[in-house]
Amino acid sequence: MASAGIRDTIRFLVQHKMVDCVVTSAGGVEEDLIKCLAPTIIGKFSLDGATLRESGVNRIGNLLVPNENYCQFENWVVPILDELLEEQKAKNIIWSPSKVIARLGEKIANPESICYWAAKNEIPIFSPALTDGSLGDMIYFHSYSNPGLVIDLVQDIRHELILLQ
Repeated sequence: MASAGIRDTIRFLVQHKMVDCVVTSAGGVEEDLIKCLAPTIIGKFSLDGATLRESGVNRIGNLLVPNENYCQFENWVVPILDELLEEQKAKNIIWSPSKVIARLGEKIANPESICYWAAKNEIPIFSPALTDGSLGDMIYFHSYSNPGLVIDLVQDIRHELILLQ
């Protein structure tokens, strides 16, 4: 979604309330947010991934993402996971993936972000595989340093079914 060259199109649709929901992979969410925190560089599809990796750069198609961008993303996300856990304990909230994404969208507070506009316009972003990516790694490692956060996928399945009616 965000790395395939259609980020601005999807953002426009969400910003102008032209969709009822968005369904994406964890990568679609992550890359949208990471682009708000640090620049992504346009490269070439033909660049050698192994060589780039040795120099601390990741390739997504023709986009180059320095490792530091993911470090910044982690530094930004972990305190939000702490907040989610605190709210879960204090208010008995069980988070769904779409609620987590909405919170990330609120926190990014960047009008270039799909997640920002989705949160602002109360348009759910469904990511059934939210843990399939760096967000999943962060949630997993967070469970060791600050255990107890529950993210319930079934809430989103029910929400999606309501939208389909």
